[in-house]
This record gives sequence, structure tokens and C-alpha cells, in this order.
Amino acid sequence: MKKLLIIAFSFLGALNIHAQHDNLYSQYMFNSLLINPAYAGSNDVLSATLVNRNQWVGFDGAPRTSTFSLHTPLKNKKINIGLTFTNDQFGITTQNKINVMGAYRLFLKNSSLSFGLQLGMNFIKNNWNTIQTTTPGDQVFTGQYSAQNVPQTGFGLYYKAQKFYVGLSSPDMFSISTSKTTYKSALLTAGYLFAVSENVKIKPSILAKYIHNSPFEIDVNAVVYFKILGIGYSYRSNDAMVFLATVNINKQFSAGYSYDLTTSKLSTYVRGSHEIMLKYEFSYKVNPQSPRYF
Repeated sequence: MKKLLIIAFSFLGALNIHAQHDNLYSQYMFNSLLINPAYAGSNDVLSATLVNRNQWVGFDGAPRTSTFSLHTPLKNKKINIGLTFTNDQFGITTQNKINVMGAYRLFLKNSSLSFGLQLGMNFIKNNWNTIQTTTPGDQVFTGQYSAQNVPQTGFGLYYKAQKFYVGLSSPDMFSISTSKTTYKSALLTAGYLFAVSENVKIKPSILAKYIHNSPFEIDVNAVVYFKILGIGYSYRSNDAMVFLATVNINKQFSAGYSYDLTTSKLSTYVRGSHEIMLKYEFSYKVNPQSPRYF
């Protein structure tokens, strides 16, 4: 039993899981509200998105994440609000996170600049009796639960022009313990839209991520749009290659799928990761020749 526990906790430590972990999304470029509260209301309509992610398929206890997000401008379009709810399961741990966002938008010439704040709570539960040991009926893990409620706070900046965007955010700003408070994360995103022809567009984007006690990570992505269809590829440093596709079913409804091909040392044990996204925009009003790409 001791050997099993040493392996289990060494693995958790290697993944930098300290009662909670940061959610990973491969299709962040289609709904930046998941990583930046200042994105709220930037589409100028009520927008709802559902994302389901199965990570590291084939690995027992691998993360499974479902997220629902909603955001909209108010009557005064300078004021924008948003909401996200996330159910996350990994190993013996279940997390239910709820966050509310507020953003203030300044309208500039052919562009806008938003400032966003985020407040929320993470409800964490550990079910220790699901651990299987070499000792049948091990009393140490029988009927054992632990739970904690962790407050979350974040901020963001988001600049958007017709063919360009850049964002700076920290969706989970602080890690608070009894001994100290640590600045937890910082994300930088940017993207640009190139018009090759009337029907072909290319949108490269980048996500640079700093998380406390984790290696610096960079995600480089490019999506090529052929009218209603988008095909893309991402490289996530020290982790995976991502193949993705998105389709605009109509002016309001779109869907996306991505597959992560693991390139790290975990590739020996897992069969990649799958992510599905569904997005619906209410009261959609836009020139058909100018679809939304951000």
C-alpha cells in the first residue's frame, strides 16, 4: 500500500495539483470569456457556449471538464456582464466553479478597450474512499471525504479592432493559504485576421501562459476559414499538437471539435484529448459578408 500511495502522490505533485488545478481549453480562441473576463459582451449580443473536454483518454482518473458560459452587453453597451459554470473531475477530486464577470468597455475609433473583473467560488470535494489499494477494505480510505470552498478573483484587459485583438488576464489571480498569498497566473493572448480572398481567411493567434510553480507555456495556433468551415492547428509547448475544426451551421449557431495529440512523456500512457464546443448567439445582427472571427 505504501508503494502505491508514493506513486499516486508523486504523480499528483508532478502535475502541480494542490487541491485544485487550472482548466485547459484547446478552443479558447472561439470563446475567450473562459480565460479573460474583459471579453464579456464583446460580441455585442447575448452569447451562450457549452464546452466539454475529456483529457488524456485511456488514463484512469484523467480530467473531465464541462463548462457553460453566458455573456452579454447591457442596454448601456459600455457595461457588460458574464457568467461561467464549470464542473471538473480528476482523480478523486470534483470541482464546481461558478464565476460572475463585469466589464467596462471604452469605444474608440474602429476599436474598443475593455476592463474586466471576475469573482467566484470553487467548491472542491475529495472522495478518498474511491482509492483502490492493495489492502482490501483499507479503513484509512473507507468513508473518507474532504471538502473546501475556495474564493476566486480575476481581472482582464481586452482590446479589439476589426482584424486584431490582444488580451491580458489573470482569471484566477491569487492562491491563498494560511501562510502566504501567491500571485497565481497571467495570460497573454493575441490574434490577427488575414483576408486571402473573399472566401478564404487566415486567423493566427497565440496564448502565452504563466502559472505559479509550472513551466511557462505557449500555444501557437492558426485557423483557415473557407466560408462557413474553419480548419486549424495548434502547437502547445511541452504538451501537445492540436487539430481542430469549426463550422458555422447558421448565422447564430456554431460548433467546434478539437483533438489533442499528446507529445509529452504522458504519450506512452494516454490516447490524446477530445474537446467539443457548441455556441449560440441570440438576436444576431451582422452583415453576412462580415462574420465574427473573434
